[in-house]
Amino acid sequence: MQIYNQIQQARPGQTRSAVALGYFDGLHCGHEAVIRRAVGYAKEQLCPAVFTFTMEKIHPKQKQLGSLLLTDADKYALLESWGVQLVLVPEFSAFQKMDAETFVEEILVHCLNAEVVCCGADFRFGKNAAAGVSELERLCAVHGIRTELVSEVQVDGERVSSTRIRALLKEGAVERANQLLGRAFGYRFEVVHGKQLGRTIDSPTINQPFPQGFVPLRYGVYASICFVEGVWQPAVTNIGIRPTVEQTDVVNSETYIVGFSGDLYGQKVEVRLLRFLRPEQRFPNVEALKARIQANARTSALIAQEYLKKHSL
Repeated sequence: MQIYNQIQQARPGQTRSAVALGYFDGLHCGHEAVIRRAVGYAKEQLCPAVFTFTMEKIHPKQKQLGSLLLTDADKYALLESWGVQLVLVPEFSAFQKMDAETFVEEILVHCLNAEVVCCGADFRFGKNAAAGVSELERLCAVHGIRTELVSEVQVDGERVSSTRIRALLKEGAVERANQLLGRAFGYRFEVVHGKQLGRTIDSPTINQPFPQGFVPLRYGVYASICFVEGVWQPAVTNIGIRPTVEQTDVVNSETYIVGFSGDLYGQKVEVRLLRFLRPEQRFPNVEALKARIQANARTSALIAQEYLKKHSL
């Protein structure tokens, strides 16, 4: 998959493309519906492409910052797994002053050589987000570009949105968040050295500090799975600041992988959260902590095994 961070870089030459348009911050099942519609045009020899953007310097007022649901690396890996072949992802400031007509001509026609564009019915573009899908259809038609509007995705009557998913994760309602995402929420951060207390209580864990700007999660213990040595393993994960053993403001993911005792330091290990089990709490001593970890691990293993039976990962 080719990734271009500057508008001027994307030049597919004679190759025509089918382009999914959107911010796509969470790659939830609503985003997936738009992107897979574009990917479906690969059978017509169109290059499946995505136009999105980053917001490091400046951002639209309606877009939420400081709560990433995915790192850039994980976003690109997921897009590639869906069949996307080209991603144009400039900084928002690079095109924020373009009017609607210029956006279509410069980005869709000249940069991406689009034959089809796919988007949701609420897609906005152009300076001050002044244009909507009716303007997009009209301007694209001038250049012979077809426009496909993808219907809003709902799950059990609830509209899917990144804002709703963030709220659910903050509440600890990870099972509902996973339904809206269309996959189990997870992350892939580097394993660092901790206090190694887990080894002394027969519960060795991997520690993964959350980067600044990652989505806030409810502090507590989660049933989880962890991808280790090519296999998904049952696990139990504590998200929080570890009040029993440490005084810190750094949010940390601490995962006990059931039955695993290898060295994962320095590796980026993927953890996915399946169910919230209990809030984070302070224990009177490490023996009480050990007993609770082992009890949580037994519960989590059953949840993980059931999840892995139902889902092909």
